[in-house]
This record gives sequence, structure tokens and C-alpha cells, in this order.
Amino acid sequence: MAELSRLSELAALVADFEQIDGSIVAAVRAGHLDVIENAMEAKKKVKRYMADCGPLNVAPNLAIKLKKIRDNYGYTIDRVIEAVERTTGTQMSQESEEGIDYIEALFSRGTADYVDDSFYRRKNQIGTLVVSQSLPDHFGHHFDNLRECYALGLFNASVIYCRAVIETGCFESLRRRGRLNRDHKVDDIREFSLKALMRDVKPFVKVNFDKADAVIKKADEVLHSKRKRIMISEQEAFDAIQDTIAMVEELFSGGQAKTR
Repeated sequence: MAELSRLSELAALVADFEQIDGSIVAAVRAGHLDVIENAMEAKKKVKRYMADCGPLNVAPNLAIKLKKIRDNYGYTIDRVIEAVERTTGTQMSQESEEGIDYIEALFSRGTADYVDDSFYRRKNQIGTLVVSQSLPDHFGHHFDNLRECYALGLFNASVIYCRAVIETGCFESLRRRGRLNRDHKVDDIREFSLKALMRDVKPFVKVNFDKADAVIKKADEVLHSKRKRIMISEQEAFDAIQDTIAMVEELFSGGQAKTR
């Protein structure tokens, strides 16, 4: 019953949007240009509703409409926006929420709940990598995301980012050692296979290889679980991060192996 009510509400929002969208041409000819803003707002109500929904099982007719609204094609407002973009050379978003008070939104939608009284503790726990070589910017980006996920209490995401950091570290380590294909016209298979990267980097990791391999397996469980829901605890996430840091520091600390 709740599902039918939800779909009925969504269908009503779509109908409201289509009514306004269908009036755009006549309204513009009559000088009522506010119809453009009204149409965009009505469309955005549908988009907001969809953004808060899980997978939607709807009739084909409604499904087509929802896809068109989601992907911004097929309605008058879409053609108007395209024309304005061509004329002005400026891209316009149909998803922006400039009118929202983001501070209020964070609290009212529960997002602020992520920042609990352990945020700074977890952030301080991770600290930073200590290595003897400079690391590429994209590697730092992965590590920053890993650290932020852990600080925010996103422990499943933390473990997945551990995998990304290990993979990036292995690839960069092999590249610096001249162990990758130097022909830029030919893709090195190891760029697409973490298993191959780990195999080839193993001779250079004397202490922390097995722990890093366990982290990868844990991340794979989270990413590829088909039969059960995997939930990573804070301690499991912290252990995975420590093992990831140890692996990277062993790779990029001039041979000085660090272990917990």
C-alpha cells in the first residue's frame, strides 16, 4: 500500500511537471517568462523525489517519463535549456540547488550525523603517510579520501579506498622501478589487474605483503558481496588502514620496512 502511495505521489509530480512543460510555448509567446523557472522547479521536484527512492518498479509509460526527466531529454524545457546554452555559451544545470540553506539541509536530512564527537579522534588516528619519496597527486587524492571516509565513520568505504591506495601504490612502485611496459601505445595488463600488480610487487615487500593482501580480500568482499550484507566495524577499518599505510611506506621508504 505504501509503495502504491509513493508511486501515486511520484506520478502526480510528473503530471504537474508535464502540465507546466506543455504550457511553455504559449506562455512565452504571451510574455510570461516565469514559466521557464516554474517548469524547472516542477521538474526538480521529480528529480528530488527520485533521488530519495530506491529502485523503482513502474509501468512502462511512467518509466519512460522518469528516464527522460532524469536524463534531461524529450521535454520542451530541455529544448529551451539547450537553446539558451547554444546562444550564451554557458552550461546550465537542471539539478542545482542554489536556493537551499546547506547548513540547515545537512542537519535536517541527517548528513551532519556523520560528524560525531569521534570525528577528530579518527582523523588524528590516521595522521599521514611517512615516506622518503614524493608521491603523485592522484595517490594523495586517494589517501585523502580514505582518511576522510574513516573520520566520517564510513568504514565500508574506508576499506574500499584502502584497496585503491594499495593498487595505486603498487602500480607507481613498479613504474618507478622500470617494471612496467614503457611503450605508451601499448597498455600494460597490470594497469587492469590488481592480482598481477601484487604478484609483481611482492619481491619488494618483505614484511607487509600478506596483511595488504588480506585488506584487498576484505575490500573485495565489500565490493562483490552477492549473498550477504558486509558491515565493516571501526576497528576492522582502522586495522585495514594501518596495514595499507605499512604496505605503502615499505614501498616508498627507501627499503625501510615498517610493520605494526
